Amino acid sequence: MTITFEPPADFDYSIESPRYGAYQGINPRAGLQEARALIEHAILHQPRSLQKRIGPSEIGTPCDHCLAAKLAGWPSTEKDVPWLPFIGTAVHSALEDMFINHEIHRNAINTTGLRYLGEHRTMVGQIDGEDIWGSVDLTDLATGMTVDWKIVGKTTLDAARRGPSEVYRAQAHLYAKGLCDEGFDIRHVSIAYLPRNAMSLAQAVWWTEPHNRAVAENALARANRFALNIRALRTIGQEAVDGWITNLPRYANCRDCERFPDYKPQARDDEFSDLARK
Repeated sequence: MTITFEPPADFDYSIESPRYGAYQGINPRAGLQEARALIEHAILHQPRSLQKRIGPSEIGTPCDHCLAAKLAGWPSTEKDVPWLPFIGTAVHSALEDMFINHEIHRNAINTTGLRYLGEHRTMVGQIDGEDIWGSVDLTDLATGMTVDWKIVGKTTLDAARRGPSEVYRAQAHLYAKGLCDEGFDIRHVSIAYLPRNAMSLAQAVWWTEPHNRAVAENALARANRFALNIRALRTIGQEAVDGWITNLPRYANCRDCERFPDYKPQARDDEFSDLARK
């Protein structure tokens, strides 16, 4: 099904009153299919879905194969439209608005100074000479703390009560490192696991620990070792790079491995609690 997303070339933007389309007798089922197609097109073409460069949310992955594949620029594909990550993105956007509006209403920028920074961009470090940027979901300057929202299902929520995954923990400390490098006084990191399917925030899990710069630096050092190896192998040829990545260890039951071209279904184990993204 083809949907036209661009207005006609002769569209008159000077018209003050809006134009409304006429009834066309479109079949209701077809109309709903077009609405779905529009939604899926938007999800697949939002900036997050099109991101190619590795970001802070991926640097700490325990899967050597996925880390190297991402650093090498391998294409990754979704089996279906990523609806659950889109829900997370939508909630992130709503939460950002809440905190921005709070600061605007109390005129913080002209009085006490901003306490909350929403989706602040920060450079967390370099990998093979390239700056790595990310957006911190929330920075609480009064507490000296970063907050990372995770919109998750029951499996991840239950696991969170035992502490964060390696990738989530590294992400949190990478953001804190970036903010500290900018001159902010960040002393704590936190992750707010918000229930995707519960009726209230009573089931949410709130995790925090003191900022440990070494966690971020170790994650960056590991990524740099991989990146340097990839650069060396490219002097031999792309086949050498691809072969090395394919033979790297894979984290048990890693869901991300199946997004890359060398994935073989028969090599999969059973279920794995998803590494949910922001």
